[in-house]
Amino acid sequence: MFCGYNGRCWATLWDLCHNPAFFQAIRASFQMMKSFYFNALFIFLVVYSGMASGAEETAPTESTLNRDMGYFYGYSFGNMLKDGGSVDVDVESLLEGLKDSLADNPPALDGDRREMVYQEVRARQLRTQEAKKAAQAAQEEVAQAQSEINLANADAFLIENGTREGVQTTPTGLQYEVLVEEGGKHPSAISRVVVNYVGSFPDGGIFDQSGDNPAEFGLQQVIAGWTEGLQLMGVGDKFRFYLHPDLAYGAGSVGSIPPNSLLVFDIELLEIK
Repeated sequence: MFCGYNGRCWATLWDLCHNPAFFQAIRASFQMMKSFYFNALFIFLVVYSGMASGAEETAPTESTLNRDMGYFYGYSFGNMLKDGGSVDVDVESLLEGLKDSLADNPPALDGDRREMVYQEVRARQLRTQEAKKAAQAAQEEVAQAQSEINLANADAFLIENGTREGVQTTPTGLQYEVLVEEGGKHPSAISRVVVNYVGSFPDGGIFDQSGDNPAEFGLQQVIAGWTEGLQLMGVGDKFRFYLHPDLAYGAGSVGSIPPNSLLVFDIELLEIK
């Protein structure tokens, strides 16, 4: 399905939609995709404009811009065909239909043939949508199973970790080790602090770190494990925290952090603002 700049929609590029009921059906089925392609056009124009303004050579000629716009529309329409499960369309016929539409020529297909083509287009779209839904459901099932495994692993890790010498556990289940203790001032729950940190998984894989750029934030702006843990620290202290998913990101997936992940943070409190 295809919509022009004036909002008209066709089941095929050569369908001029003389039948109002047919026109309404096309508009309804295209509604989901319309905003995407209009946004894509906007992005294209912004990027193209940025490229042109940043280039030292003169602005592209009208013929060059028209050629590039033609490619852009063609590429976008190709993506739409893939999304609709119609990658095997005859490209030569597609171009003929496009030319007839732009020239306001009558469609080469009669009403019955157009209706048959439309029904096939809709059937392909529905099959593609169902396949995508099935694939998404399968992915969600795998993700849910892995999330449950991660939660069980986190519980088991903390049970064993809590028995190690030097590991302390708070009433909320937060576990920590004191690596360096300087005895400086402690922040409150509403303090703003500056820290160095390294975030890792139990296997040692690092997912985030401050590096040479210490992080500054309010304790009310971070995950529960940090809000609680940093109040245990004094300026100059360095602690290692073990965060159950309930004190971190829970069942949500954040960046490279899988759902229900147990997280380990080495944190050095540099300053209280």
